[in-house]
Amino acid sequence: MLFLFDKKTPTTAGSGGSVLGSTTFMWDDAAKGENVVFRIPRNLIWNDNVVVREDEYAVFFRDGKVLTVLDKPGRFGLSTLNIPVLTELQRIVTGIQPVAEVYYVQRRELRGKFGSSEPMAFRDQDFGLVRLRIFGQFAYKVINPIQFITQMIGTKGYSNSDEIVSWLKSVIVTQLNDTLGELKSKKQMSVVDMPAYLDEISQMLLSKVETNVTEYGIKIMRIGELNINLPEEVQKAVDTRSGIGALGLTDQKQKEAYLAFQAGGAMRDAAKQEGGAAGAGAGAGVGLGAGMGIGMMMASQMGQAMQPQQQSQSQQPQQTQPQQARSSGIKCPSCGADLPAGSKFCTNCGGKIAGGMTCPKCKADIPAGSKFCPGCGSKILSNCPKCSAELTPGVKFCPGCGAKIE
Repeated sequence: MLFLFDKKTPTTAGSGGSVLGSTTFMWDDAAKGENVVFRIPRNLIWNDNVVVREDEYAVFFRDGKVLTVLDKPGRFGLSTLNIPVLTELQRIVTGIQPVAEVYYVQRRELRGKFGSSEPMAFRDQDFGLVRLRIFGQFAYKVINPIQFITQMIGTKGYSNSDEIVSWLKSVIVTQLNDTLGELKSKKQMSVVDMPAYLDEISQMLLSKVETNVTEYGIKIMRIGELNINLPEEVQKAVDTRSGIGALGLTDQKQKEAYLAFQAGGAMRDAAKQEGGAAGAGAGAGVGLGAGMGIGMMMASQMGQAMQPQQQSQSQQPQQTQPQQARSSGIKCPSCGADLPAGSKFCTNCGGKIAGGMTCPKCKADIPAGSKFCPGCGSKILSNCPKCSAELTPGVKFCPGCGAKIE
């Protein structure tokens, strides 16, 4: 609690000592705890005494304004005329009229916990709309007691520490929601990526929150220990996706296998909801059939997904050959061995491979039927001026119409 108005609360030490009945006030250590502020149970009057310790401020507050702050340890009497504000008050206050309210404010770093009271909606690209529960811890301290009392007590009208801490928690949760949205927009962060972003989330959140609370005389020192809880069904889905991913499938094949798994689960759930004994039997049959069908579908999809990988692995020793040579190779007419296109001699039997041509410009050896030289880019095939048939370099008569080629 922030303000303890119970007269039995151990916040005073000593009484009497003058005709006016002076009292000495202090903030009892046992009552401090994580409370950030404490109001002396009554307004102070002349001859009262205030004890200030090293870890606290004493703030005099009157008519919505801060009169002065005692920030040095010691015992201060309201009859002391060497405190300027008290000298001024002596001119306007007589007798035993109240002088001012006094608030103690802790100077040390305090800690708190925050969490979303309601699940936070996060739209994930794989799992759709996911409701997250996020918890964490934060540390803060009052760096400007005047701003703190003026804004929190005077402007907002908060009356205890619980209200102030609740306000801090609401600011953190609001900015946390904004941080997650920013990371999703800029970095396409998904729910399964969040554990890897915890440090970045904490730093971004700290910066955003600090901007919002500085004007209240508070500094957020750090935010950490973030814990993001996924709904049970989403966690199961993540585990399923992880199991499918362990098979080494491509992202697209993982999604297809996962969708097949989801479809099978939906069919089994629908089968379980059939009513009656006959419905139960039919549901069991449908569930069994669905399970077998989905299993076969997943096996087929996984097999298809893994087949290109197996082929790729079996072809790894031949990766030194160009892909185009493997796809458009020729066979040796002598031994039938597979050879790259354009080969002049067989690498298996050494036999000569017919059908090659020579570029008329750069004299490079080129595969038969080439229209352009791969070495210099010159056009290889020309056309007959009479029948437009394609002519190979060096021919003297057109093989189509027999016309003489000049």
